[in-house]
Amino acid sequence: MPIAKLPDAAIDSLIQEFGIKVDATKPVALSRTSLQRDTRLFEVEASSALTYVIDTAMARKIACHPHVVGDQLERLALAAAEQALPAIFELSDIEGSDHAVVFEQILRAAPGYQLHRAASRLIPDSFSTVYTRPRYTHTSYLDHDGIIQRQLNVVFEDFSELPEGRDIVLVVQDTVASGRSAEVSFEQTIRHCEDARSQITKWILYGFVSLEGLKRLDSQARSYGIPLIAFAMGNLTALCANKYDMPLYGIDEWSWRRDHSIQKLGGIVDRTTLEEYVQELVPGSDQPGDWSSRQTKLFSGTGYENGDILGHLENSVRLINGLLETGTFTDWQKRLAFEELEALEQELRRVRHRDEHSI
Repeated sequence: MPIAKLPDAAIDSLIQEFGIKVDATKPVALSRTSLQRDTRLFEVEASSALTYVIDTAMARKIACHPHVVGDQLERLALAAAEQALPAIFELSDIEGSDHAVVFEQILRAAPGYQLHRAASRLIPDSFSTVYTRPRYTHTSYLDHDGIIQRQLNVVFEDFSELPEGRDIVLVVQDTVASGRSAEVSFEQTIRHCEDARSQITKWILYGFVSLEGLKRLDSQARSYGIPLIAFAMGNLTALCANKYDMPLYGIDEWSWRRDHSIQKLGGIVDRTTLEEYVQELVPGSDQPGDWSSRQTKLFSGTGYENGDILGHLENSVRLINGLLETGTFTDWQKRLAFEELEALEQELRRVRHRDEHSI
C-alpha cells in the first residue's frame, strides 16, 4: 500500500539527489475530449520531438508494482489505453483527416499495451494493422561495459493490410528503452510503404518511453522528414547502463551489480506526478519490467505463446533485493521495497501452484 505523502522538503531532496527533471513539463488541456478526473496530460518541453506524458492511475500501478501481471496487467493496460487514445487523436490532429491510420504491432510484447483494443472500440473498422517481429540474437563477445552484444533481426513480418497509395498515420505501441526494436521495425515499414506508393506523414508512439530511446527515434524520424509525436505513460524514464531497465529515479542496479559503483538516475516527470509515484515506487525499479513476460499470452505472428510470468517475478525479486544491497535506501524506501517483495512472493506462490496443477 502507498506510504503517507512525503513532505515537500523530502521530495525536493530526491529531485536534487537524483537529478529528476520536474521543470520540463506543462499541463495540457483538451478541447474536445473528456478524461477521468485523475488523468492528467503534460507536454514535455525538454524534448526535440513533440512529446506528451499521459498520467493515469492505471499506468502508475503498472509502473510501481511488478507483481501486477497477467489478467490484472491486461485490465489496467486497457483502461489506460482507453484514456490515452482519445487524447492521442486530438493532440495529433488525426480526427477528421483523410489519412489512413495504421497500427504497427511490434511482436511479441507490444500488443500488451492494448491501444489497438481501445481503437477497436473507438474507431472500429477505421484502421489497419501490420506486424513485425524483431528478435535479438546473442553473439560471442562483450562490449566495453561487459554487456553481451546482440544482433537485432526481423524474423517475421506481415504488411498485407498496408494501404496502397495513401498518406499514413503510423501508430506504434511499444516499450522504448534503447529504441532499437522500434527503429528496426520503422525501417521495415518505410520500405513497404515505398513499395505500396504510400507515405508516412506522422509517426505516433505510445508506451513506456525512455528519454534516450526517444532521442534515437526522433533522430530517425527527422532523417525521413517525418514528425514524431510521443505519448509516454507516466513519465519519460531514465535508462540504466544495460540499456534495458527504465527507472523513474534511483540507483542503477545493473552498474552496482557489475562493479559496485553508485550511479544515480532521474527521468522527466511533472512534480504532481512524482509526488504520487514516490509513495509507491521502489527507487531504481524497472517500470515496465520485462513487458512480454508480464503477459499471459503473446502473439508471435504465427501463433500464441505463453509469457514467462514466473521469470519476470523472479527477476523483479532479484532486482529489488539488489537495490536493497546498495545500502542507499531510507526507512520509507525500505518499507516500499519489503512490501513489494511480499506481493511478489505471494504472486510467485500463486503462479507456481497454478503451474503445478496444470501439469
